[in-house]
Amino acid sequence: MNDAKLDFLKELANIGTGHATTALSQMLSGRLFQLVVPDAQMLPFAEAAEYVGGAEQVVVGIFVVVSGDVKGHMAFLLPLDSALVLLRLLIGDNSGEMNELARSALQEIGNIMITSYLNALSKMTNLLMAPSVPGVAIDMAGAVWQSVLAGAQVTNEVTVIRTEFFADGESIEGNIIFLPDDDDFKKIARLLGLGEM
Repeated sequence: MNDAKLDFLKELANIGTGHATTALSQMLSGRLFQLVVPDAQMLPFAEAAEYVGGAEQVVVGIFVVVSGDVKGHMAFLLPLDSALVLLRLLIGDNSGEMNELARSALQEIGNIMITSYLNALSKMTNLLMAPSVPGVAIDMAGAVWQSVLAGAQVTNEVTVIRTEFFADGESIEGNIIFLPDDDDFKKIARLLGLGEM
């Protein structure tokens, strides 16, 4: 991957994560969210599933279909233990059960994370990107990965932004996955002067 692409991804990661941190802090009654500098990668499709924790790890996946000037799919995947920390902070739920309230809270968190990145990308490119209502899946990463990708025209490479927050001294990890359609990936690259992405 060339330096310009990496710089673009890091910039997107920083802006998106900054927006998400602010929104999550407001949701969590002003609790201080500290952000670890995010890592951004463009990985071959086969490597991306391993990068986000491996196919066997149980994760929560929140995913949307993107429409507008850019079409594609976007998802926020987080390990189950990180999801449980967020639920405890957000709704005071220590049960570890994924009931309707828990799923709804995670859907809202995923929505905030995904739209933070979409809005950042939209501002960088002046392209309209509208997310669908998010879906939620809780399963082994391999199965969630397949459900996220079921409708995606998968490109050779996948954009993965790894995020890590600290809230009340606890670590919360997650990964933002961005899968634009091939032609729209090229459109974004042209607008940002990146050559072929």
